[in-house]
Amino acid sequence: MSKTTARRALLAVLAGATAATLAACSSGGGETSSGPIVWVDGGGAYQEAMKQGILDPFTEETGTEVTIESGTDNAKLRSMVDANRVVWDVYNGDNTWGTSADADYLEPLDYSVIPQGEILEGYSSDYRVANTLYSIVLAYNTDAVTTSPTGWADFFDLEKYPGKRGVMDYSLGGIFEIALLADGVAPDELYPLDIPRAIAKLDTIKDQLVFWQSGSESEEIVGSGEVSMVMTYNARAYDAKVNLQLPVDYTFDQQILAASYLSIPKGTKNLAAAQQLIAFAVSAEHNGAPSEFIPIAPSNTEATVDPTMEPDLPTSHLDGSASFDDEWIAQNSADIDSAYQAWRAQ
Repeated sequence: MSKTTARRALLAVLAGATAATLAACSSGGGETSSGPIVWVDGGGAYQEAMKQGILDPFTEETGTEVTIESGTDNAKLRSMVDANRVVWDVYNGDNTWGTSADADYLEPLDYSVIPQGEILEGYSSDYRVANTLYSIVLAYNTDAVTTSPTGWADFFDLEKYPGKRGVMDYSLGGIFEIALLADGVAPDELYPLDIPRAIAKLDTIKDQLVFWQSGSESEEIVGSGEVSMVMTYNARAYDAKVNLQLPVDYTFDQQILAASYLSIPKGTKNLAAAQQLIAFAVSAEHNGAPSEFIPIAPSNTEATVDPTMEPDLPTSHLDGSASFDDEWIAQNSADIDSAYQAWRAQ
């Protein structure tokens, strides 16, 4: 099927689903609105990739305007729903959002419109569907590290690889997971997390840890040589190496896969259009388009990616990868964070 034919087919499906989705809107999504769809994501380079790869083409092909806002905020979304003053329509949140724990704040997704059967297994559920995949990887300063590390055990090996280590200062961001992987836990046996074991492993290098607060900081500390290795997002490692041309390289060995997820706040007045936009964003034709701009992978297994970016996508290196268990994390987030904060304070 040609791209033109595929585009027409997709739009026909979306148009045919409008009536059914509008009916759902009248029963569960509040009054309908003809205003623009409000899309919310984290901003920055990711937002620009979404705009050019997904949102602008959607407006061009459907005539539906999309307003883009920067700054995801789960608490703000909950407050909107509780106050029945929802002004967001499609929420592009991280892997901590949209699990069953958030069901009261979200509209069910319409999988008669959204191609769930094409989405990578495990990355769609009643209230969210993955838009793009990224990963937590090990990046290193090539001036300080001359032998490429091959996994998280090397991150913890201060004798073979001297120097400080950079870690994300966030309990749910993978710090316990990388410790367990380094300690020999198999990627498919990470959950439920053995937090005491993870903390014991982290204690072996605690005096060499530098805690970073933002993705840009993770690039700075490894690029400058403040740390010899850092756990960071694959797109940040790529940016440091390719765009900033810092002395940085990285490995996908034992990466931890995560995803950005699309969901619809409960009470949106643009439910039909929001379902359509999500269907468009994760379709085989369009889902790979953002990879032309940054190294984020499509969730649709039939999507085509930018060939020059393909070697730098997490989905090109799935062997030996781990994945976050978002449902387990959501159910245990308070205990995870409590243990982390107590350890940090020691």
